[in-house]
Amino acid sequence: MNVEELHSTIIKTGICCYGSLQYRVFLCTSSFFPGTGDYEDEADLHEDQNGDCFCIWLEDMLKAGHICAGRGYYKTLPEAICEAENNAGFVKWLD
Repeated sequence: MNVEELHSTIIKTGICCYGSLQYRVFLCTSSFFPGTGDYEDEADLHEDQNGDCFCIWLEDMLKAGHICAGRGYYKTLPEAICEAENNAGFVKWLD
């Protein structure tokens, strides 16, 4: 996946560092909240759901413009912001 594919869903962009390398973190909207798949979890956790939520994507630090990893899906914006900011290497939000 590349950043252009996320363009319409990005609501915040930030900067993270790993050593001397910088990469971007993208906070995006999503209409799909994947479940855990764990049968021991409550139904609202283990089953996939449709509905508004937020997700975090990380840019590949060696290949700018490409997404290399995700940091999960979150029900609320404050929860997603907190998770992004608590990511090791988070520096600041750009917007």
